[in-house]
Amino acid sequence: MKQLISNLSVTLRGNAFTEADFKLPPPVLLAKFSFLPISSFFPTDIISFSQDEFDHIHQKDIKLLLRGFFIGIIGGGDPVQLLEEAIDLANSVLAYSYLGLYYFKIQAYDQAIAVYTRAIELFKEEPYFYASRCLVYRIIGEDEGAFYDYQIAKRLDFNYHSVLEWQENQAEVSYFEAENLVIQELESTQKNLSTDELNSLGLEYVHCYDYLKAIELYTMAISKNATDDSNLFVFRGSLYLKLTCFELALNDFNRAIELDGNQTAAYVFRAKVFESYRYSEKALQDYAKAEENDHNSSIVYEERASLFERLGCLPEALSDFDRLVELNPEDFYVYSLRADLKEKLEDMHGALVDYSMAIELNPYYSDLYSYRAAIKEKLGDFAGAKLDLDKFNELEDE
Repeated sequence: MKQLISNLSVTLRGNAFTEADFKLPPPVLLAKFSFLPISSFFPTDIISFSQDEFDHIHQKDIKLLLRGFFIGIIGGGDPVQLLEEAIDLANSVLAYSYLGLYYFKIQAYDQAIAVYTRAIELFKEEPYFYASRCLVYRIIGEDEGAFYDYQIAKRLDFNYHSVLEWQENQAEVSYFEAENLVIQELESTQKNLSTDELNSLGLEYVHCYDYLKAIELYTMAISKNATDDSNLFVFRGSLYLKLTCFELALNDFNRAIELDGNQTAAYVFRAKVFESYRYSEKALQDYAKAEENDHNSSIVYEERASLFERLGCLPEALSDFDRLVELNPEDFYVYSLRADLKEKLEDMHGALVDYSMAIELNPYYSDLYSYRAAIKEKLGDFAGAKLDLDKFNELEDE
């Protein structure tokens, strides 16, 4: 993941940034200037910097922050005093991030957890810190704490589900790749792979959770493609998004849209980046553009409905779920999504109908019976609720 840290280094060097850049909302600051505590996200070489590197910065906490970053994250020194002072001065979200990364880097895992816990107390809505603590908990075998933090990070921003799932599967990557016949066939040839072959191979590596290799292949395909295929930028950007490299993802989606204004997927994915930044209006504008490009795209309605729910715009969310059901009348999952929303709208009879339809379409999915049982209880149908719970337990025991 060298590109992540190299981009970060360029951003933080010389006059490539100003003090105003550090006045952005916390999720954007973390996306632009930090990364998760994952070993492959760190630089492999120590990068030196000069003492006058930050002379153009006058705000003390920002200067301390940047020096701490270069000394402890990019360099090989101890930044604790600098970063703690930055925290004392301004409770900088980035100072907490860098301090946690430093302790992770030197394998001081208890101290890293303590830093992330302090940060969570101040920044309760930032999934970055829950995800970071989850990753460290996994290292020390604290499974309960890791699972708890994973659930919160996922709830706050589902993009963190992808990166945590990816990290958890890294131990199995070699096995997955050895079993993948397409990878074995294409990698065994000594020929120079075409753009289409690079694309196909990249997709196979995605299936094997080797996102870094897939990004490398998509980058090669982009450099070889004389026509600037917008899809290649969408494919690579989607992987950056999965790894929560939001700025890199945003760059790719912007480029895809420049190349093809009708690139629906690029608008949807860019909307998800904006959601992570909590730029809700920008996200809704992109979903509207995606709908304009393709009014039959299910993903547009599903993703926008989820955003509307989080924003508390439940009638708007219901309208999108209605359209989603209309587009996918044989998919049990869309009925369960709408049922959950109807429950929030206190339309228990509507929720019951939707859960019943979901069960009719997929009678072997145990959780649906549990969900419907809860609705039946609220409607006073205790006998029906018991039958559903019995069916739930029966399927769970199989």
